[in-house]
Amino acid sequence: MIKLRQIIMKNYNILFGFSIFLGLCLIAYELFYLKDSQNIFFERKAVAIVNDVDITEDQFLKYAINLGADIEEEEDREILELILERMIEEELLVQRGLELDLHTKDVQVRKELIQQVINFIIKIENAEPTNDQLEDYFLKNIKKYESNKKIQINTIFIKSLDPESQFLGTEYDYKTLENKFDQIYNDIESKSFTEAKNNYNQETFFEIPRDLINIKDCKQYLGPTICKTLSSFKKNQISNPLFYQDGFYIIKLEDNIKPKVDSSFFENMKDKVLFDYNNERDDNRLKDYIQYLKDNAEIKRYSLND
Repeated sequence: MIKLRQIIMKNYNILFGFSIFLGLCLIAYELFYLKDSQNIFFERKAVAIVNDVDITEDQFLKYAINLGADIEEEEDREILELILERMIEEELLVQRGLELDLHTKDVQVRKELIQQVINFIIKIENAEPTNDQLEDYFLKNIKKYESNKKIQINTIFIKSLDPESQFLGTEYDYKTLENKFDQIYNDIESKSFTEAKNNYNQETFFEIPRDLINIKDCKQYLGPTICKTLSSFKKNQISNPLFYQDGFYIIKLEDNIKPKVDSSFFENMKDKVLFDYNNERDDNRLKDYIQYLKDNAEIKRYSLND
């Protein structure tokens, strides 16, 4: 009987010791494993983890600020909770969209994704150029800016006989007015351009300024083709009849001022130079990045004729 009691007590001691060991293991688990699980948010600097995808503090702060939330004000705490919930929902939708392969199947999704990638690429190292860089770019592309000359023109407008005709602006349209054109040029030669204008000019929907205008402004009135022609004219040169919209213009170039290219001209053009410089830099950066992607991709092309 005593021996049996000793055996039972021994088993109780073993069971008690095992219980203590198990309790210590559970405490260790609580202290270390669960604590580490909670700390994973801090280690990953996440405010939420959605299917193992982080919503980072930085993303959350930018999102909240864009919506006008004040992260310092206590009364905005409820709003911040709603913002986080919205970000979680959006992340779930993004993940679902990827599962459904919308980025490969939906044209609009692909276009938006491509545009966002392009925006990301051109923003990389998007530092403002120095004044020296802009001056260097300006000098290398000087012909582009020399074209910003100013011209002063006088015009005689003759409307086509049939503005609804399918032959508007064609050789046939010109022939219907050829006799009148001859009379106008005779008056210009024998009298003056101003007198010929007084005798023959017809009203237009808009009035072309008689003051000096930039070639850029000229294009708004007469289109790029006519203005390009005028930019090569000499002073007092008179054009042949030039068709635009619903009639023909006879144009006299009364003055042609080519800007003097110096430091003051550069300063006047600086905003345009900066715009052109950034555009060209962004285009080159995008081309280089796409070429990098091509060089590091496995691409198979098949004949389109098969």
